[in-house]
Amino acid sequence: MSFNNAQHLAQQLKNEIRNELKLTCSIGISPNKLLSKIASDFKKPDGLTTVKPEQIEQFLSPLKIREIPGIGKKTEDVFAQMNIHTIEELKKIDVFDLNKMFGRKTGGYIFNSAKGIDSEIVKERPPTIQFSKIITLKKNSKEIEFLRENANELCIQLNKLAINNNKMYRSIGIQFVNEDLSTKTKSRMLKNPVNNEIELKKIVNQLLEDALIEQVMLVRRIGVRISEFSDVEGQSSITSYF
Repeated sequence: MSFNNAQHLAQQLKNEIRNELKLTCSIGISPNKLLSKIASDFKKPDGLTTVKPEQIEQFLSPLKIREIPGIGKKTEDVFAQMNIHTIEELKKIDVFDLNKMFGRKTGGYIFNSAKGIDSEIVKERPPTIQFSKIITLKKNSKEIEFLRENANELCIQLNKLAINNNKMYRSIGIQFVNEDLSTKTKSRMLKNPVNNEIELKKIVNQLLEDALIEQVMLVRRIGVRISEFSDVEGQSSITSYF
């Protein structure tokens, strides 16, 4: 596919996201995954940046080294002590010196990234096995109403996460972390998959009641889990590739 065609399709995608979902998005088009990631961050929150092969050096050179994915504050500080702040300056460091500083794997990655080199294949991420949320309670307790209130909040977050990822789920579970840090779990497998907040809260509350039978210790943390996923419409989202 040519860059012009890719740019046209990307613009169509942006328009659909903006018009149908009422959201903004930033897209990068380039010869490889690394550059596309950097380009997608270039004009946030609603930009479209194309980097052709002959434009790679011009695009990368003025950027701060922090723009390279994986370079965090600590690495940035190391380079700052060497008076290196931009990718143009970073490119002047020999790969052997980078290997001595960060190890062969990381040093090689930084060296190649500064030159816009990336051979990683764009592929779909492994399917998510489960979504879970856990919180530390404001007080240790085994009062059902207090625990239900916190569990219901987790249900809201998890069901929204499932919907946003186009997933339905059949397995629902809860977890207690007791005051002595021991754990207790309860789960249930549904006959049919759901992604309904009311249904999730109903099952979680039933599991909560079961778990509190003969519960002696106070609960310190409570968690909710959903798993056994299936796609709502039988297809994955484009976000599965990033």
